[in-house]
Amino acid sequence: MKMFPYLFSPAYISGILVKNRVVLAPMSVGYAGLDGGVSDSLIAYYEARAKGGVGLVIVEAASVDNPGGRGNFRQLNIDHPRCIPGLERLASAIKAYGSRALIQLFHAGRQTTKNITGIQPVAPSPLACPHIKEIPRVLKIEEIRDIENKFIRAAHYAYAAGFDGVELNAAHGYLINQFLSSRTNKRQDMYGGSLPGRMRFLLNIAQGIKDAVPGLVLSVRLNIDDFVPGGLNLRESAEIARELEAAGTDAIHCSSGTYESGLTSIEPASYGEGWRIYLAEEIKKQVKIPVIAGGVVKDPGFADQVIKKRRADFVFLARSLLADSDWANKARAGKREDIRPCIMCNNCADSYFRGVGVSCTVNPQAGREKQLKYYAGSLKKNNYSAVVVGSGPAGMQAALSLRQQGLDVTLYEKDGRPGGLLNLASIPPYKGRIAMLRDFLVRQLNKSGVEVLLNRTYGPEELKKRRPDFLVIATGSKPNKLRIKGWEREHCLDLSDVFNKKIEIINRKVVVVGGGESGCEAADFLLAGDNDITIVEESNRLAAKMERKNRRDLMNRLQQGKVKMKTGTRVMEIGTGEVLTDDGSVEADYVVLATGFVPDNDLYLKLEKEHSWVFLIGDAFGLQGIKGALLQGEMIGSAVTRIARYS
Repeated sequence: MKMFPYLFSPAYISGILVKNRVVLAPMSVGYAGLDGGVSDSLIAYYEARAKGGVGLVIVEAASVDNPGGRGNFRQLNIDHPRCIPGLERLASAIKAYGSRALIQLFHAGRQTTKNITGIQPVAPSPLACPHIKEIPRVLKIEEIRDIENKFIRAAHYAYAAGFDGVELNAAHGYLINQFLSSRTNKRQDMYGGSLPGRMRFLLNIAQGIKDAVPGLVLSVRLNIDDFVPGGLNLRESAEIARELEAAGTDAIHCSSGTYESGLTSIEPASYGEGWRIYLAEEIKKQVKIPVIAGGVVKDPGFADQVIKKRRADFVFLARSLLADSDWANKARAGKREDIRPCIMCNNCADSYFRGVGVSCTVNPQAGREKQLKYYAGSLKKNNYSAVVVGSGPAGMQAALSLRQQGLDVTLYEKDGRPGGLLNLASIPPYKGRIAMLRDFLVRQLNKSGVEVLLNRTYGPEELKKRRPDFLVIATGSKPNKLRIKGWEREHCLDLSDVFNKKIEIINRKVVVVGGGESGCEAADFLLAGDNDITIVEESNRLAAKMERKNRRDLMNRLQQGKVKMKTGTRVMEIGTGEVLTDDGSVEADYVVLATGFVPDNDLYLKLEKEHSWVFLIGDAFGLQGIKGALLQGEMIGSAVTRIARYS
């Protein structure tokens, strides 16, 4: 039976029939070659999502102007006929599974650097992006017309490669958006001034593509609100959408935010499900062509209601499909509980902006689809067995990976419930999706046939009784107990005491020792009790290793809660009612130690000489967070398979 009937109903975009309303958004993943060519990894990534049931795949931003229009070292190119063979392989791989394929045409404008392009960035006006801080060169009218033609030629290349259509990136502060916005376009010629002048660049490209390649579907990804003063707003974008429809555009793909707008383009975990659907809903009232909506859409039930209530015609997913390439097939089959949840950590975007290929915290296979193609169940006939010790993220993923290879797997957990530090990490504000990840992994364990033994420690005696072929130690980490004089006092607590509410702390003076991510989250958690909080941190920056979007969101909440932040400060002693630092004393009814964790590898050191094949993974191997733990857990399956085959 097909679940979510509105989401999984077919619909037309111009002359093409799309099998359902699920759209893979054009999220740049950075898997292309350094020459901008299509790589095997890129094909495998898109093929997995097409195979996973997506109705429409919009391939990420492809530069129409190399090198000047590139925004990243590993960005696709679509600027020359030599691009066509690789793009044809990509389009064919997507369409083989019944998905429709569009490719997004892109020019970075001022939102790039000379380090990437080798030349000075260009823009409608000589205004630097506040984040990039590189002053662009002003485009001359003949140069603008040349770029228009490059977009149109790129559409020809897409058509020749077999794509069903193209999409113009007129969002997120890139070149077309720079022309549209009065904040970034100060021209007084035919390409500036009032809105008709500012939209001329976009309309010329759109009309040129429809005239030159009439059989090609044309979508425009348009910022409906830039969320910056003087930027595009809903009123102007509605007028642009109407003009695009009149010019022959076949769909409006609604987005929002720029580099300047902060948290409204790539949202942190505090943003609610589908918070910006209202923007598409308003545009749908203005045009008759299909409207694509999205932004923080995770639940198929929510997406189904968007279509049912006619708030939009299609729903785009980005991070959700990075977290689970089979999202659409699982949703359609009613297997909602089997969808691996995105936790909105934004490490995917962070990796891209660091110039490396995108990777996903919760899905180790994202970007490794080709690398991790190994045969499930390949060791089943050999009756191999494995013991995994520890049921944190590394241990649970390792057990699943080994079981998938056909091993008999037993998972030992010393506590009464699985999850390890995921149980603690899911408690701070806006971290509930970590609990969803934990519950997902537990459900998969229960379905897999892994034997899970709770309240069971593992040691040399257990190894003697039951000797597995492979032993995986995933014992995680333990609090880093700094030797601070006075730490034994009754009013001193650790993170577990705070998050599990061992003591209810309300209207108290609290000093958090340690301003890493955990310490800042503890302060955020304690704000609910109207506490007067001070964070003391030795380094000069709080939550220094945290992904920047979620960090900014967290810092905003701490500032709004009037948390005092003493950076570059060392705790010397904990006294009665005070904490003594090298910068004076701070009053404290309670002191919370949040000085991080250290690997807990004692068991490994006891057992590694007692067995031929002992693996140490997760935080016990080295502090690496959820992402590294899940990756190591996943890789154990392929590692053991190779060992078994050649031993």
